[in-house]
Amino acid sequence: KRTLPIGNIITFRGSMLVEAEGMIDHEDVLNNDYIYSDDAVNFLWEIPYMDAFGAVAYQRLLNTNIANVLQSIIKAPIEVDGDDLIVHKEFTSGGIIQPKGKCSVSITHVKDGAALGHTGINIRAGDKAPSFAYSTNLTDEEVKYFQDTIIEMFYAINDDIFLATTKIISK
Repeated sequence: KRTLPIGNIITFRGSMLVEAEGMIDHEDVLNNDYIYSDDAVNFLWEIPYMDAFGAVAYQRLLNTNIANVLQSIIKAPIEVDGDDLIVHKEFTSGGIIQPKGKCSVSITHVKDGAALGHTGINIRAGDKAPSFAYSTNLTDEEVKYFQDTIIEMFYAINDDIFLATTKIISK
């Protein structure tokens, strides 16, 4: 619905499968920490005119806001650890009780002067996902609310940041 020069976001629901060949995060490749999710909410965003430091800072800002919204939906505390969202709620994976789990995958990088980012939130992580993968089990209605809220929040943040860049008087 929008295409703005200060940044754009899209969201969709679908599965995720990223193995060694498609990975761009070297740390994840070294740890054989590939991406699997049977069902996830995906947010893809771009911000023009940004370097790698700015891209990571924006990713952290957006993911913190995503965590705040998600926390209010699933009624469980969420810790933001770097670019990961960790849900502090007990769950069972492979017959083992886990005290907390990671519900997200996220990456950002810069290409042709624009920051590009992806954050995926597990609805159902599935059997191929690592044991620490947390399933939020969002309902269809919760997914729609979540997507709409994050899109509106994204544009509100970007509008606010843009306006803040225009109010400085240079001397």
